[in-house]
Amino acid sequence: MKFPALVLLIAFTAIAQFPDTFLGSVSVGQNPMDVCLSPDGGRAYVAVGFGFATVVDINGYSDFSLAGLVTIDGEPVTLQCDPTGDYLYVADQENNLVHVVNTSEFSVVKTLEIQPDPTDMVLCSTGDRIYLSHENGMVTVIDTDSQTIEDSFWVGEEINSICITPAQDLVFAADDGSPEEAVITTSTGILTHINSGMDSYGCAVSGDGARLFLSCLSWNIIGVMDIASLAVEGTISCTGDGPDKLAALPALPYLYGVCPDQNVITVFGTDDLTEKGEISLAGGPANIAVHPDGERLFVVCSGDNKVKVIGFDPAGIDPAGSLPILSILDSPSSAPSVCVSSPNGGSLYLRAFDLAGRTVWMEKTLMSPGETKQFIIGNAPQGVLTVTATNGGAASSIRVVVL
Repeated sequence: MKFPALVLLIAFTAIAQFPDTFLGSVSVGQNPMDVCLSPDGGRAYVAVGFGFATVVDINGYSDFSLAGLVTIDGEPVTLQCDPTGDYLYVADQENNLVHVVNTSEFSVVKTLEIQPDPTDMVLCSTGDRIYLSHENGMVTVIDTDSQTIEDSFWVGEEINSICITPAQDLVFAADDGSPEEAVITTSTGILTHINSGMDSYGCAVSGDGARLFLSCLSWNIIGVMDIASLAVEGTISCTGDGPDKLAALPALPYLYGVCPDQNVITVFGTDDLTEKGEISLAGGPANIAVHPDGERLFVVCSGDNKVKVIGFDPAGIDPAGSLPILSILDSPSSAPSVCVSSPNGGSLYLRAFDLAGRTVWMEKTLMSPGETKQFIIGNAPQGVLTVTATNGGAASSIRVVVL
């Protein structure tokens, strides 16, 4: 295949503030517990405690429809796709099993025995392992290539949430029964502990991979830890209840927290560590996941048994006068180069995503207003990548080809 000497595809998205517009909902069944997105962003999967994995087709930015149900003989509580999207792993707390679902046939093809009380799942960036937490303090490692249990081990006292860094492959397990959090290095399997000084229920890593956020329900705060030093950086006070679950946007500086009792989603800034506002969401929001486009939030509501979607108002696009400007210097290439100029100045975040929505490269820098900098995208996989620059609450994206 021949590529042109220069590829220049620029797409601007004006971002005046965090995504806060209700885009639609789908009824998914009694007592939904968790939601995840397929790698290509075409489907949402919901763990329904009444005995189903519900499949939702994402037909457009604000167009969603029920695609089908997978019968699970048990009580699903959390779920995660493998990197191909061909298989879905559903954790069942009634039978202490993980059901492996073929997503094209909507059928269970395998079951894996696990420890009791599963709570949360993450997929590592290499795609070959899923990490499953347990309320009793354990973590189970699932090999997605062989579809087998690789390991199970104790990490703490009470684990309700786990999260993973986008590039460094550190898995964090928030411990609600201890002032320490567990850290697993996925490349080595080494387990360490860090002192946060709080009982932590929910956790999330900022899109740039620089900060770990921990929700403390007893103090109604968000704890902030610097990932480079694994030290406490500070806290964010919540005007209402502290959120149960957390989700950070990959390329935009926002953190979303689920507050079921208040029927709101609280939004925080991951850059300036302030509370930005609240999004009213009736129906008892219970859990949250971010779409691979980095702009839409899928929220399961256990009060009215729906999945609800929050995003940008499609009619509310602002002028592009304050957007970062990207251009390509070298693409296709084994190490493409892009130039970014910043009209705003301040912190600029760059991230490259593959077609499955995974982060394969990132960079953070400080920019002066009007300054232009060049960046080389090194050690990225072959194929078409989307590079996004975020600065001053505005973002732009461009596509490059890696040979």
